Amino acid sequence: MKRILPLLLLITTTYALATPSIIGGKLPEFAIEDQFERTWSTRDFGGRITVFVLSDRDGYEYSNAWTDVLVPQFKQSPVRFVPVADVQSVPGFLKGLIRGKFQDTFKYSVLLDWEGTLFKALNTTAGYPNLIIVNKDGIIQHSTFGKGTREQIDNFAAHLQQTIAGS
Repeated sequence: MKRILPLLLLITTTYALATPSIIGGKLPEFAIEDQFERTWSTRDFGGRITVFVLSDRDGYEYSNAWTDVLVPQFKQSPVRFVPVADVQSVPGFLKGLIRGKFQDTFKYSVLLDWEGTLFKALNTTAGYPNLIIVNKDGIIQHSTFGKGTREQIDNFAAHLQQTIAGS
């Protein structure tokens, strides 16, 4: 057991070091359709502060905890909130059905990330909503994930206020 613990620490440390921070990097290039088959690309989000709210199936249950507070709080600000759904595990023959369910459920655009393009590039954490602040120049300012506790929301809102003040 004494030999295993240092090995586990090494593996854990190596993994943590191998996962690069996305903060300060550019929003990756992408082209993703929403449920209405409109294609959205990286350039559609330039020139404006954007909060990407990325959720997989399990994380979706916590998304409203974040957005029910943040969207109204920043309604009069220059911030755009963009929901992104992780649908990469959906088999090809079910894509039409899933797209239809999104159309029935959401009247606003939800980017359907069939390939996991943004989820992989933005180092998201499965099982939770991941919120990414991108400034108007396309630089990632902040990234977080979680259930949307009051403390998490307040911390995220403070980072978003800083981004607004710096623009």
